Amino acid sequence: MKRLDRYILTSMFRVIASSVLLVSGVLLMFDIFSNLERYMSYSVSYAQIGRLTLLYLPAAIGLAVGPAALFATTYFLSMLHANNEMIILSNIGYPFRRIIAPIIVLGIALVCFQFFFSEQVAIPASREKARLSKEVFGERQLGDNRNVTLQSPEGRYVLHAGRYYESEQRITSVILVVLDEQGRLNARIDATSGSFNGTYWVFRDVRKYLLDLDGIVLHASREDEYHNEGITMEPALFRNLSADITTMELQSALRYVQRIKLMDSKQYALYASDLANRVFGNLTPLILIIISCSTVFTWRKNVLVLSILASLAIAVVFFVLQMVSMIFAKQGIYAPELGPLAPIAVLALVSVVIQITRRI
Repeated sequence: MKRLDRYILTSMFRVIASSVLLVSGVLLMFDIFSNLERYMSYSVSYAQIGRLTLLYLPAAIGLAVGPAALFATTYFLSMLHANNEMIILSNIGYPFRRIIAPIIVLGIALVCFQFFFSEQVAIPASREKARLSKEVFGERQLGDNRNVTLQSPEGRYVLHAGRYYESEQRITSVILVVLDEQGRLNARIDATSGSFNGTYWVFRDVRKYLLDLDGIVLHASREDEYHNEGITMEPALFRNLSADITTMELQSALRYVQRIKLMDSKQYALYASDLANRVFGNLTPLILIIISCSTVFTWRKNVLVLSILASLAIAVVFFVLQMVSMIFAKQGIYAPELGPLAPIAVLALVSVVIQITRRI
């Protein structure tokens, strides 16, 4: 590694490390004070508060890496201009693209670090924090859900539940619509409740209607229980995973989203967008570094203050674009994958255009 590369990477790493520690500390303090009233109301011990705070630390580090990389890039390049080092490097044959090359490589390394750190450390810690929080605050099961309608993967039946209870794996206000091989209405089962016996669903207090091809009732009957070994839909598919999709194991999340795509198109856009943001959101440090490298910072005075302001301006633009894009993706306006990728693509394109048009 050349001396210039060592100088750039060492300078960047020092600023990034300091910024991550600072931002993480601010996020930890915010987490403590935002929950302080609850801690006092439930008489949570200092040891439990400390444990909950430490479990939030990996997530705080993950959130801090992107802004820290942005500030480090802005500050370092601004200092090169302020100290006339950029002029010296240019005169001895180092163009601007050569100077930012190791910074881009560092950004790629940060993307890899953030992905593996998030999956192996931050997400397991978040799951443990959620479990401990429910234990400390006596919260209800977060998996309970209402008004869920799912279609079997093979399209042979549609199952609606008015309410799902996670702790009991039980559904109430059940409507089961059975279809024939051509997808035509065959029977309708109304039940007060249903429970999963480990293999299939058993429905209780049942009203059963057999229908003809025109949907006219041919036969109606009442039964105490209705058994159909073909109704094997997993209870987990009824869960409210609005928060869990970002904290469950990655392979499990991928399988769930693929399954829910076949069963419930309305929920698919929501869950798939969150999963895509979980994966592609790790590109944040790299894109923030690229857009920072594409912006000309030639300040001579107040470099630290102006670097902070410039970093905040870039971060606000990026995160606002990301927020709007995720809303569009969750509403199904465009593909879920475009939720996190659209703002990255837009800013990357802007950065490339700036780099091509600027004269070094």
